[in-house]
Amino acid sequence: MYRPLWIEIDLNALRGNFKTIKSSLAKDVKVIATIKQQAYGHGLIPIARELSYLGVDYFGVGSLEEAISLRENGFKEKILALSAILPCFAEEVLQYNIVPTVGEINFAKALNKTAAKHNKIIAVHVKVDTGMGRLGLHYDEALGLIGELSKLKNISLEGLYTHFPAADTDPDFTNYQINLFNRLITILKNANISFKYQHCANSLGVIHYPHSHFNLVRPGLILYGIKPSPRMPLDLRPVLSLKSKIIFTKKIKKGMSVSYGRTFVAKKSINVATVSIGYADGYPWSLANNAKIIIKDKFFNLIGRVCMDHIMVNLGDESCVKIADEVILIGKKNNLAISAEDVASWAKTIPYEIVSRLSLKIPRLYKNASQKQLHFLKEKF
Repeated sequence: MYRPLWIEIDLNALRGNFKTIKSSLAKDVKVIATIKQQAYGHGLIPIARELSYLGVDYFGVGSLEEAISLRENGFKEKILALSAILPCFAEEVLQYNIVPTVGEINFAKALNKTAAKHNKIIAVHVKVDTGMGRLGLHYDEALGLIGELSKLKNISLEGLYTHFPAADTDPDFTNYQINLFNRLITILKNANISFKYQHCANSLGVIHYPHSHFNLVRPGLILYGIKPSPRMPLDLRPVLSLKSKIIFTKKIKKGMSVSYGRTFVAKKSINVATVSIGYADGYPWSLANNAKIIIKDKFFNLIGRVCMDHIMVNLGDESCVKIADEVILIGKKNNLAISAEDVASWAKTIPYEIVSRLSLKIPRLYKNASQKQLHFLKEKF
């Protein structure tokens, strides 16, 4: 690494989180590990491989590209594409044995036609919109459209699901969605239409709405030890740490400014360190003058605007900090910690955005790999 910036991924923490989540579920409830957007910035293939060794039932991805990447890396588990896929890619869905989300009839017909051509059956999960307003059959239209889908001979209606938009802020609405979903399942059963899997629960559903578990859940953020809400009864550990190093230090005098826009002007002489990370790496520009980092068992404040490749840190009178010292931007050092949730709060955003926007060009270093993972790496490399 010529540029001193890296991400550490603790696979032991991932294993612990997965086991904790599993232990919170009824024995008949299976798990879709949500690993979309490169496993929320943690790295698609290494995270998927560790979860595979743990016996995950299903993978949930955000795109056909991610699903194909898993198949090309040898994964045999079922893979649900959680986003909509254009009808022109029905052939790839069949070729790579992907379970697509179906939310409208034209895509389903394209899948059915492709499957019939190859004399195969394609399993699908039907998404119903109970209040998210994004993807899926609108609840009021779902019964009629699912009835049409059930007549397609080369389509297998394996799963039915919906999604919560406000499980953290509006429990009444979330419970309303769960009741709608339950009602639809009952209506469909009365029409002799049933699904092997029914699922509603995202991370917040897993934690706070056990009656939304049905027989399949979709944990995402909590797999990585990040809290989607302040209330967290599960004992989870952060998987990701973001680290860099000091690449330059200087002393500035009272009245001198730091970074673009001169938003920081020194009120007295201070030592300043430049750290190798910036907004091009996914470190938010909005953290200007409003974030902390850890150097040598001590918190220091970010000063001035975040640059494309750099941030500056106020060392005050500290003189023992030097070039090449390690900087923790997300992570823990002894009794000090900075979480993705902390960074999100300072940046006035959500922790999902903090980790998923970390540039893929930042090297990921995987620590505490399982023996199976180590054996795989040894065999491959």
